Amino acid sequence: MDRLKGERVSRHYKEIAFIDQNLDSEQSAIQRSQYMHNILKHAVHTTPFYRQYKGYTSLTDFPVIQKTKVQECFNDFKSDTYLSQAKFRVHTSGSTGIPFELFQDANKKKRNTADTIYFLKKANFNIGERLYDLEVWRGINMNSPVKAWLQNLKYIDITEFHDEKIESFLQSIKNKRYPQHFIGFASAYEHICKYLDRTQASFFHTKIASILAISETLTDYVKETMQKYFGVPVISRYSNEEIGIMAQQTYDMYDKRFEINWSSYHFEILKMNQDVPAQLGELGRVVVTDFFNYCMPMIRYDTGDVASFGANFGKNDIPSRYFERIEGRKMDIVYNTRGQVISSFIVYTKFYKYYNLLRQYQFVQVSANEYVVKLNTVSSFNFEKELIDDIKKDFGQDAMIQIAYVDEIPALSSGKRKKVVNLYKSA
Repeated sequence: MDRLKGERVSRHYKEIAFIDQNLDSEQSAIQRSQYMHNILKHAVHTTPFYRQYKGYTSLTDFPVIQKTKVQECFNDFKSDTYLSQAKFRVHTSGSTGIPFELFQDANKKKRNTADTIYFLKKANFNIGERLYDLEVWRGINMNSPVKAWLQNLKYIDITEFHDEKIESFLQSIKNKRYPQHFIGFASAYEHICKYLDRTQASFFHTKIASILAISETLTDYVKETMQKYFGVPVISRYSNEEIGIMAQQTYDMYDKRFEINWSSYHFEILKMNQDVPAQLGELGRVVVTDFFNYCMPMIRYDTGDVASFGANFGKNDIPSRYFERIEGRKMDIVYNTRGQVISSFIVYTKFYKYYNLLRQYQFVQVSANEYVVKLNTVSSFNFEKELIDDIKKDFGQDAMIQIAYVDEIPALSSGKRKKVVNLYKSA
């Protein structure tokens, strides 16, 4: 179909592959510089919001923008030259607490398609092979049955992913001779892992070629347990609806870094409360400039996520190939009683040894030294003191920790479940 339409996706794919595979080359740098020049020039000449920055000399002359600014001035971000052209609405369901939408033009949509194909291929997926998509599915966010069939795509709704449904899914993929692939919420994989551990299943070696986790943080437990049962690494992808694929882990179980998509975007890591670069290795806000959305240019857009660049950032003017860490949403960063940031990954490790006793858990910071641990248990839980003592090792001996037993931890409207919540303050 792309060949019949002039190979527009194919050309994007080739550009992405060249830049990604030759990131330290002069030609790659020139191409990315041209992308930046083109989008900045377009923005200041065609959008009401950016016209005031016509005299810019560098990217840093532009303001850092948040979702709230785009919402407040929505029409001012629209390019005059694209008002009457075909456009595509994209939106998020509000995982950050702020529902959000914007428009993309046809070329941006094709770039996203090319990004998707390229990064799926890096995860060991080839177009046409069977793909199971494990998310919360409703008619509004699904392709037509015909298009899903053509794409060899199978939707698995995880709204009520109970034991019977998990067993049915596992049986449906058993003993298939063709390559099969998973993409879906990390929490769906966690349900599968707990089920297989709980039933002590000696799972079959079915032909699973790749497993990709999206939208939620992938814990070590899920990564290691899925590898044990299915025999392939679980790869985490960093993306969002309004921008696209920004980074993805490699096909290596032991490499937790994220390869950055410098082909389609420019990234900055800025300090939590200042619009200045974070120090090397320091967690900061992920700020992205989208090279390809000419319909509604997103320049220095604060994604709401927190990450750090790899150690080679800035050397010889070559951008870091990796995010060393991606910690998730800024609003989900938690603090110890001394006011120091605690990695969400440390929180997850506190619960690993109890997974066979838990259906769900959630860690909530409610004040500077008060925390609530919500537990949805399989049976009685007799390890409160052990759990509290373990949490105090990292959060402080003066931490006040309450254990609350619940029947259910509700999902967000997107179907995602947050394991770490900060009600105290933003990072």
